[in-house]
Amino acid sequence: MTQHPRSIWAASEADGEPAALPSADALRGYARLLRGVLDEMPVAVAVVEPDGLLTLWTEELDELVPAPEGEAPRRDLDGLIFGLRAIAVDPAELERTLGSALSGDGDPEFEVALLDGGALAVSVSELRDGEGSQIVCLRDASGELETRRALEHRALHDPLTNLPNRALLSDRLSVALARRVRQGTAVGVIFVDLDNFKRVNDEHGHAVGDELLVSVAQRLQREVREGDTVARYGGDEFVVLCEDLINEHTAEPLARRLASSVAEPMTVGERLLEITASIGVVVEGDPGADPEALLARADAEMYRHKRRGSR
Repeated sequence: MTQHPRSIWAASEADGEPAALPSADALRGYARLLRGVLDEMPVAVAVVEPDGLLTLWTEELDELVPAPEGEAPRRDLDGLIFGLRAIAVDPAELERTLGSALSGDGDPEFEVALLDGGALAVSVSELRDGEGSQIVCLRDASGELETRRALEHRALHDPLTNLPNRALLSDRLSVALARRVRQGTAVGVIFVDLDNFKRVNDEHGHAVGDELLVSVAQRLQREVREGDTVARYGGDEFVVLCEDLINEHTAEPLARRLASSVAEPMTVGERLLEITASIGVVVEGDPGADPEALLARADAEMYRHKRRGSR
């Protein structure tokens, strides 16, 4: 009677006698069972021997890492690396990281950025056979990457206007100040505050106010240079971060354009609305300046103009 593949290793040794070796039919049945289970797994699996040969691989591996057109898949580590290099954004980094993981010197779990914008999760573990064999598992992590990107975007952007929020603005300002050391230029902060915005909300409702804020954000983005950052600082306040300024006078024309653009009548729903903005400009050439202090200075400069009634 042929042994069932699920039970070929379950022979009892309670009587002290060694378990009988499974029959050839049982081994073939076990191999079919193992192959069926592996091929149904949602990950690609390869067993790498110390000499670099692959003694086991799954169909998922062939789909995930296809062989060059017209060629049969290479069942060795070099062939696996060759296939992965063809789909990786940074092939050299992939090969280095995988090599370190296999040698035990690097992280056994890492992620690879793919040319199609996705990601591949890779894990390496030792097969407990005492012969140095290792298991390489590869899993499509593109969905997880998209989820992380979406969460990161929401954490750093204003949900209404989709502009960078205060946290991202502060980070970019810090980077801009540090970059100024190498470039020898100044950094400009233009603080924009809408005048009498509360009246819009009171007279027309918050939905109209939100639409107005979105329109203002779009106008500000149209006026700035490529590489400048327009951020929503909070409420009806916006900040424009300008890099590579020669001196404080180079920011003034941009500030005037921003004020003029905001002041142009805009249609929100069926309403034609007009609003003005008070603007404060600060240009900093000191790379050691504190970003929050710089924003506070621009805010104070804006309020100085607002109190004087000068836009």
